[in-house]
Amino acid sequence: METQRAKKPRILFIPIGVEKKEDRFDLSAVVTGAVKKEGEEFRDGDIVAVSSKFISMSRGRFVNLSEVEVSEEAERLAEKLSMDQKMAQLVIQEADTIIGGVPGFVLALKNGVIAPNAGIDKSNAPVGHVMLYSEDPFKDAEELKRQIHQKSGRQVGVVVTDSRLMPLRLGTTGLAVSVAGFEPLEDVRGRRDLFGNVLKVTRRALADQIAAGVQLIMGEADEGFPIVIVRALDGSPWKLTDKPLSSEDLAVEYDRCIYMQGVPRPKFNY
Repeated sequence: METQRAKKPRILFIPIGVEKKEDRFDLSAVVTGAVKKEGEEFRDGDIVAVSSKFISMSRGRFVNLSEVEVSEEAERLAEKLSMDQKMAQLVIQEADTIIGGVPGFVLALKNGVIAPNAGIDKSNAPVGHVMLYSEDPFKDAEELKRQIHQKSGRQVGVVVTDSRLMPLRLGTTGLAVSVAGFEPLEDVRGRRDLFGNVLKVTRRALADQIAAGVQLIMGEADEGFPIVIVRALDGSPWKLTDKPLSSEDLAVEYDRCIYMQGVPRPKFNY
């Protein structure tokens, strides 16, 4: 007799369009206003995915490259990696740690992940400017979650997303920069697979999976959907929480990463 299967899970992605922004703005007012304008509403258990660049813009985290003063350290870094000196200066200022580089790009640790040029980006920024990551993306996510609750009465989670290159893979995919209001990992260690084998190391990166999914809609160019509501229709794979979250809830230390601990880590000099 065939074993009865669980109800088929279904996830709904609801894109929310927003007009182009060129200056800082009230993030929660724009998010809630855009949802209402689209004829949508928040529901308990929703995950609200928001582009990191959209949040950076709301915080005024764009820099006019013509105003950047270049240090001798930045000159050396730019010469070593054949890159723009002003970009090198900003990377030095923004990176948590510089671990290496290739022509045109610095490889840096930022918010617990490896980010080319510390996440600094010219795309979707005004001409002559670059966009920096928010100074505290976890605080931004928590504040947006709280304000959505205040305005709508709904308990939601928030994930701040960005696109990222993956090692040895072509093209970009989505990555969770920060989260609030839901458990970003599901620990399935101890459960059995279809053949009865006990899972020993598996933890599902739910926040990153959501970020990858919404990237299909947000895109990389002029799509204009910096917000996506993610809704579980038949039982949610994520659990809401009120506990404060940080990069430690998403990232593994460099020397514990199964990929990075196997790669030589010579000191990067410039």
